[in-house]
Order: sequence, then structure tokens, then C-alpha cells
Amino acid sequence: MKSKQDLLFLIRKVPEGVPTEDLEHAYSGILTDLQDRKASGQVWLLMNNESQEDIAYHNDSKVRMKVDDDVKVLFRSIEKPREFVDVERELQKAGMKPATNTVKRKAAAAVQGVQPKKPKAKKQRNFTKRTKLTNAHMPELFQNLPISK
Repeated sequence: MKSKQDLLFLIRKVPEGVPTEDLEHAYSGILTDLQDRKASGQVWLLMNNESQEDIAYHNDSKVRMKVDDDVKVLFRSIEKPREFVDVERELQKAGMKPATNTVKRKAAAAVQGVQPKKPKAKKQRNFTKRTKLTNAHMPELFQNLPISK
């Protein structure tokens, strides 16, 4: 791939989209070419929720979709919950069991005065005389090691 045309051809050829991470090293300036294609409306760049990377899709001019204004208004009128507790409550109303119980967890933390857990510090490894040390040809690296018996 050497040009904007090759880039567009590749994106058209792969209907499931091409991750931008895979395109980055094809040639210098490919990311600006990709942004130019996006600005001209030939390509869509959508973020993948799992990997948090952009994926390039071909914007097929033959397929035009018109969304009614009523549907847009309905979509924008949906109120999103501010707290995850509200999501759990709605799941319970619908007869589903949420994977977590935020209310119970917060109540237990308030009663016990529990602070959020801090990650444990890694235990420093002690070396014994029997420990095989790599790079033994560089003794200056091992002069200050704590050796236990």
C-alpha cells in the first residue's frame, strides 16, 4: 500500500473494518490520508469499545440511510441513569438479577468504615547462596544484594 487510492481499496475490500493500528506502518502519512478520507466522507472511523482503537469502515455511497426526526428525538429523550444503582434497580424491575449489588457493597463499606483496597506491595525477593544468578560474569551487579542464609 503506497497511496490514498490503495488505502481506500483496502478499506472497501474488508467489510468488517480495518483497525488503524494495522495501517499505521504501511507508509508515512497514512494517518493524515485516513483523516482526509474521513473528512471527505469516504471512510468512517469508529472506536471499538473493547480495544479503544479506531476502526476504518468504507462509507458506501450507494447505501444511504435516512433516520426520521421522530426517531432522533426519541433517542435523544432517553434519560441515562446518573448512578449505577439506578441501573441495578431497573434490572430488578425487569426481573433480571444484576451481576453486582452496589447498594449492599456501599452499605457494608459505610458500616465498617472500609476504605477502598490498596494494591499489595510486592514482597522483595531474598537471594540465598544457592540461588543461581544469571550474568555472573558481572559481579558488580550483585554486590549489594541481600543474601539470606
